[in-house]
Amino acid sequence: MRFAVAHKTATYLMVGFAYLAMTTGGALSPMLSIAGFLAMVVSWWWEPPRIRFEKWQTAWTVASVFALVYAVLTAIVTGDYLGVGGQFLLYLIVAKSFNRRAARDWQQMYLLSFLMLVAGSVLNPDLAYGLCFLGFVISSTWALTLFHLRREMEDNLLVKHAADGGTHRVEVRRILDSRRIIGGRFFLGTGLLSFAVFLGAAAVFLALPRVGIGFFLKSRGGMTLAGFSDGVKLGGHGVIKNDSTVVMRVEIDKRYGGREAPEIHWRGVAFDHYSNGKWTRTMSAPSSDETSKLQVGPVVDRRYWWNGGKVASPSKIDELAEASVRQDVILDPLDSDVLFGASQPTIFEYQHVVRQRKPVGAFNDEMRLHHTGQIRYTVYSELAKPTPEQLRAASGPLPRNFGVYLMLGPEITDRTRALALQITASHSNNYDKAIAIQTWLKNNATYTLVLRDPGGQEAVDFFLFDRKQGHCEYFASAFAVLARAAGIPTRNVNGFLGGEWNEYQSYVAVRAGDAHSWDEVYFPGVGWVTFDPTPPADLDVLGRGGTGWRAKLGRFIDSLRFQWNKWVIEYDLSSQLALLRSIGHAIKGAAMAVKGAIVTAKDQIVEHWPFALPLALPLGWLIWRRVRRRGAADPLTAARGKHRTRSTVAEVYLSVAKSLAKAGVARDAATTPRELATRMTQRGEPAASDVGELTELYYAAEWGGRRDPAAEDKAMQLARAIRATLDAAKRAKR
Repeated sequence: MRFAVAHKTATYLMVGFAYLAMTTGGALSPMLSIAGFLAMVVSWWWEPPRIRFEKWQTAWTVASVFALVYAVLTAIVTGDYLGVGGQFLLYLIVAKSFNRRAARDWQQMYLLSFLMLVAGSVLNPDLAYGLCFLGFVISSTWALTLFHLRREMEDNLLVKHAADGGTHRVEVRRILDSRRIIGGRFFLGTGLLSFAVFLGAAAVFLALPRVGIGFFLKSRGGMTLAGFSDGVKLGGHGVIKNDSTVVMRVEIDKRYGGREAPEIHWRGVAFDHYSNGKWTRTMSAPSSDETSKLQVGPVVDRRYWWNGGKVASPSKIDELAEASVRQDVILDPLDSDVLFGASQPTIFEYQHVVRQRKPVGAFNDEMRLHHTGQIRYTVYSELAKPTPEQLRAASGPLPRNFGVYLMLGPEITDRTRALALQITASHSNNYDKAIAIQTWLKNNATYTLVLRDPGGQEAVDFFLFDRKQGHCEYFASAFAVLARAAGIPTRNVNGFLGGEWNEYQSYVAVRAGDAHSWDEVYFPGVGWVTFDPTPPADLDVLGRGGTGWRAKLGRFIDSLRFQWNKWVIEYDLSSQLALLRSIGHAIKGAAMAVKGAIVTAKDQIVEHWPFALPLALPLGWLIWRRVRRRGAADPLTAARGKHRTRSTVAEVYLSVAKSLAKAGVARDAATTPRELATRMTQRGEPAASDVGELTELYYAAEWGGRRDPAAEDKAMQLARAIRATLDAAKRAKR
């Protein structure tokens, strides 16, 4: 490859990786990003002799002034300084790529690409940024190295050293067009070196104290899901069942999250008040902020709630955590501050310093934590369900303020109330009544996402008697209304159901299409229990993911994205402490294993040495004999490790080489003794023939193993003759 093409290619790769690092996150306009990329491609051919830069100078100046004024005004009006700044960077790099004249223009392109990489660290939190960053590190090494060589060519006097010592100028264009300066070894070697530097930088990144990106960025945008919200309005559910956008990733034991495991209800918000087709929360509902708050680590708080009674001691809470199923959750930003957990979560652990997050008031056993970006936390839940016998036997008074879970508004029709009593008439306990209502709904209504406006009719009444079709929110609302009409304390719950199991990192990827509504029924002495009246065939349209190679590839890529978010985007002091603890435990475990193996071997030897000794002695003798024979058969192997002794001829040759170097005939490391002798003969230098003869004696003694006194005497005679000739030549020059 010609040097100029190699330099331009490396530069465009560097700029291209920085460009993609800033634009692939989706924060900038896709049309503008694509247009800028196409312009960069066109600029590859925009250079002399095809065009003249002077002809276009005025046009580029006017365009630059317009772009600057537009960027300033847009930033002031919208307040999006980072986004507008990124767009202006796109223009600057395109403009500079069309005006590549001298070394300073290339240097400005490097500066702009670095600024784009920095902007991309905020605008692009996706895994694509990491790949582009690695490409930038490698290509920038190539580009900056070649740029340095090119600048030396353009700014300094280039001379060619001939064999006779003369010099003359060399045209810069001739050097730039040369194919002999840069080869594949340069790109391979510098690329590997850059990758090693990248790995070293990654180690430093993991080792240095971190505070996380959320400490600096107060807002990173949110996501609104039609299937999940802080309020439920029947008829307002969006058709998102096929939306595979991942909104939450949960690391959990594969027994509970595996592909064949039952779907988990990821509980979020709960509602106590129903009126006119809407579910809301009221201040009269029991509040979960009556919790026990403990600090369990340098940057970790723990909140625990309970179903009435005394507050559990810290040791009891630790025991509960050990017996519960742990979930490590990374939640993408939503338009809600609710935290999700499996089934009925009881313990939440979250960071209290690193991101300066403050818990806010919650209702109905919800956990809310103020956050404006991606958040990571830990949940402990008891996934084992009570047995039907336990639920049938549950009895006793309701806790204080639990009457809100029995309330129904006057808009609930008489025929709805009568239907509830009719369904439950033959049952004497709340569990069998709840099962009867759930069974009736599954047998008498069907699932659909095609909605119809009930007009002025009450929504649940319209669903039960007229439409008899609806999605999960209709089924859950109908169950809650019927259960309350039958005297069963019930509340409506919103969250997610199921998710795609990722076998590569053992986590559940919960998608937007997994948004779901269900119910919880309260049993005295047991607590809240999940009831899901939606027909099973329609619960999880997306399922746990396919088994084909495309589905597996998609999960593998998502696992990389998950690790990127976990160890780069959201990596902070808490993650660092956990990483260091895991490394310490691994080292300690390895040390204990080695110690145990040594102790076991020692015990075995002490216990069985009378039997092992007769076998060990012959075996040791055979090994020693084999090593001795191999050393005797291989002189080179036998000589390894011994100090090398120079022959007399070699000592004489080395002394002559020093004399030649003082006389101006030096031998560099890349020249062999024979090559030196040949060069002296070709140039007709003094003592060339004697040096050639001495060289052959040197080769015979040093590498041929010849130890001949006659050869040693001859070598010394030649050395005296060479020195005499060199002295005579020196006096003649004077």
